[in-house]
Amino acid sequence: MNASDNNDETISLIILGRGGQGAVTACEILAEAAYLSGNFKDVHAYPSFGAERRGAPVQAYAKLSRAEKIWDRAQIEHPDILIVFDETVLDYEVVSSLKTNGTFIINSDKEPEFFVNQFNFSKDVKIIVANISNLALEKNLTIDGNPVINTPILGLLSRALPDLTLENLKEVVFNKMGEKVGKLNFELIEQGYNLAKIL
Repeated sequence: MNASDNNDETISLIILGRGGQGAVTACEILAEAAYLSGNFKDVHAYPSFGAERRGAPVQAYAKLSRAEKIWDRAQIEHPDILIVFDETVLDYEVVSSLKTNGTFIINSDKEPEFFVNQFNFSKDVKIIVANISNLALEKNLTIDGNPVINTPILGLLSRALPDLTLENLKEVVFNKMGEKVGKLNFELIEQGYNLAKIL
């Protein structure tokens, strides 16, 4: 069982990336899109505590509650879903914080089995992988030469969390970014959704 299959009252997510990759923006988009589904009573998205420097490891958090208002804004210790923008920020401590029936989503050119072997995941963890960096570079969706990962990787999350429909993601992205930039970002969200390798 994993975060996509159950009706847990609250779903907690951590996005792990580097400063400048847009982890906080991704959290805001996913929280808004989840709220649009009508399946959540309250949603929260917030950055990690501490300074965010470009290139430094950063975390952003989201909580989605089906039943009640969210009062707790503490750092998430054991997420239901862990989303990794950049393999270089991964370590065993971070990965082992994932719940035993959680979902692990990563931007990588490797196969899902690699991460099972590398981090000794239990068979109850759902693993979703796609090479988002390559997608973004192919479409020339870059900032300062670096691939934009934060929106396309939400396509992978949509595979794990059916509440987060592509339609709702599209609405939020277009509202936030305008039609031209929103269209490009949403095309990559769809491609990420279709390219996801799931174990």
